[in-house]
Amino acid sequence: AATTSATETKEGTKIPETVLQFQRQMRKTQAAKRASAPLSKCQLRIIHNDKHIVVVNKPSGVLTVPGINSNPSMLTLLHQEYKHEMDSDADSNADSNADANHVEMKREHMIIHRLDMDTSGIVVFAKNRTAMSTLQASFRDRNVSKFYEAVVCGHIHPNIKSGSIDLPLQRDHRFPPFMRVATPESERAAKEVVKDLNHAGWKKIVKKNAKPSQTMFEVMARDYVSMEAGGHDQDKRQTQQRFPVTRVRLSPITGRTHQLRVHCAAIGHPILGDPTYGVYGEASPNGGFEDEDMDKLIPTRASMDLQLSLDLYVKEKEQVMCLHARELRIKHPHSGEDMAFQDPPAF
Repeated sequence: AATTSATETKEGTKIPETVLQFQRQMRKTQAAKRASAPLSKCQLRIIHNDKHIVVVNKPSGVLTVPGINSNPSMLTLLHQEYKHEMDSDADSNADSNADANHVEMKREHMIIHRLDMDTSGIVVFAKNRTAMSTLQASFRDRNVSKFYEAVVCGHIHPNIKSGSIDLPLQRDHRFPPFMRVATPESERAAKEVVKDLNHAGWKKIVKKNAKPSQTMFEVMARDYVSMEAGGHDQDKRQTQQRFPVTRVRLSPITGRTHQLRVHCAAIGHPILGDPTYGVYGEASPNGGFEDEDMDKLIPTRASMDLQLSLDLYVKEKEQVMCLHARELRIKHPHSGEDMAFQDPPAF
């Protein structure tokens, strides 16, 4: 049976490469504009604040940390707001002679974990070095629980209520620095790319092995979004178009770069509004899988026609990417108390 490409509609009309390149370049420009936009104190949504930690709800479109271009970020705002409260070690003795190895608590020491720029939700920052080291160890050893809420394109099969996405991830050798699902073919191709780069003089580039990656998901609701169709019915009323979407709860067991976004794309239901792993995105479509394989394994996946329609919806409604870190559970770094922070998404 004939299959449709990730850049081909149901009718077989292929999206011209020039259009794809234009759309991808536009997204790069828009992302750079979002990243460099100035921030103000009013964008700080503090969920919890004490002597040791501060927890915020980061808006979509805002960087967690400045990055190589020193762009505005949540870290920048928080450091400006709380630097007078920060201490190298809140548990240290007040005697100035007690800590001969005193190390200043710098801005970068506040960082515990990150969210992608376009992902909204809960982030915790440290206010002293003891909290920093304790929380970093908790995240590294997976002694924290993270729960996300997302809206994905299309309706996940009606018989599926929950499940596990267990697909290893690797750096995408075709579209760096993005990620993709690792397959034997992609692993071999990545090795060849690294070999070619080494021969070209890039001696320090080495291939990183694919990493096991697992995401648990639960279907919360199958719904529809709507927008005006641009036409009118017989009574001259504006007609509405409805497009299927699914709201899901996601729990990453591992914490790989872009894991939730790649995993959702790889099961045929990219996250609504995802500028990288959705339609026109710079990364490999389908999380790296071939269309023929996707059509055989997931015949009910979101079609290209649906994804293009939802892309128009996102633009018309100025919808942000629908991925939100809704809940974070940690042990407090000083008291050891179990703490759960929650904040629902805006979408």
